[in-house]
Amino acid sequence: MTTTSLPPSLIATLPGEHYTDPEVFALEQERIFETMWFCVARAGELDKPGSFRTYQVGRESVLVSRARDGSVKAFLNICRHRGAKLCTEESGEVKRAFQCPYHAWTYGLDGKLVAAPNLTSMPDIDRTAYGLVKVHVREWLGYVWVCLAENPPSFEEDVIGEVVSRLG
Repeated sequence: MTTTSLPPSLIATLPGEHYTDPEVFALEQERIFETMWFCVARAGELDKPGSFRTYQVGRESVLVSRARDGSVKAFLNICRHRGAKLCTEESGEVKRAFQCPYHAWTYGLDGKLVAAPNLTSMPDIDRTAYGLVKVHVREWLGYVWVCLAENPPSFEEDVIGEVVSRLG
């Protein structure tokens, strides 16, 4: 088999298996989508307190909602009790809280654990320690951005800076 060189105007790309290999995909999820700021929504989709949407970011389901104070909050979409998916619908609205369909652990719009069956008989359970796992979130120019990294990169440099440098 002979190979031919590409004409100068045709830019070489990655080998085909890079686009379909599950290991490459897993690395992309881990090193790109789970470490960088990711735009998930238009802020208007979360128009009032209790409105929520769920998004797949990397390998995680993320719950994004509007809190009572008008701010946008983001959490991993898992109950802290047994790890069940908290919100199974893609979007919706709750009145006061999110309740796990598995064992009814209930979380406020701010992510704090507010109720659970027999919680009063479990004095060793610290409600603040068992709240939903927070995800870094920013609302900017009508869009909602999240970052799964424990220590996210600078939003000002990585997002705002790039937008300004590309668009002026």
